[in-house]
Amino acid sequence: RRKPLDGENEKREEEDRKPPAKSSASAARKRSLDDDNAKEPDPAVSNKKARMDNNNDDDEDDNDKDDIDLALDMLSTSFSIFDWHSTDDDDNTKTEPDQEGKQYSLSQIPRVLSTIGDIHSYCGKYGDAVDAYCRALPYRENAAEERQQAKGKGESLSVDDLKGQRLLVETYALVAEALLACKEGEDVVCANDEENEEDGNIVEKSGKNTEGKVLVAAKDRIDFAKSHYDTAREKLQDIVYQMGKMAAAKIDLGDEKKDIGYLVMMLVGIGNTLEP
Repeated sequence: RRKPLDGENEKREEEDRKPPAKSSASAARKRSLDDDNAKEPDPAVSNKKARMDNNNDDDEDDNDKDDIDLALDMLSTSFSIFDWHSTDDDDNTKTEPDQEGKQYSLSQIPRVLSTIGDIHSYCGKYGDAVDAYCRALPYRENAAEERQQAKGKGESLSVDDLKGQRLLVETYALVAEALLACKEGEDVVCANDEENEEDGNIVEKSGKNTEGKVLVAAKDRIDFAKSHYDTAREKLQDIVYQMGKMAAAKIDLGDEKKDIGYLVMMLVGIGNTLEP
């Protein structure tokens, strides 16, 4: 009989110390139970997470409202400043006339008003949007008339002149678009706050609830929208004509060509909405 070697004895002793191996079937059943327990959510944890998500949504809504109110306040202040610089000095409060500053302020007022209208439209306050866009229209029209008088009988082919025409047409289109977005069968109403009007403030905070003033009666809403749309489409033809002249003269339109393309698509959408 062969005498076992020292290494063999150590190997046998190590194997004797190992626990007995579990059967593959038992191990598989345990893994299956562990997987099921891991997949099953804890109700307490799920409810807590849902409450946290709701709180986060509420916080985001509050932050958005605060941001909108702040933006409207800043725009209202900008309007007041530009309006002060654009008016004549009847009360001798201005030190010396500044025609350049006056012209610049007049050019910025419709931009501020259009931005206020965009914010109201984003908030779904389409009556206030109509009011802001309509306030911007006279400034756009006066600028167009001044450009026409400045060039006289000569034909202007400048990009700035083309941009001015496009902004006028765009304002008409924005009025029509906001009118069509108002609720059917209801008057078009905007906020009317006497305190704000006395202070020269032209906007309402999003959280304020005041009685409004009727801009357009419900029965006239579509007619007013169509009237502004027709005016925009008619003036767009002049823009297209001038674009053709500038293209023939090999004048680079830059980004204005893209902006006019967006305006065309905007008018197409309004026209489709007006179709019976």
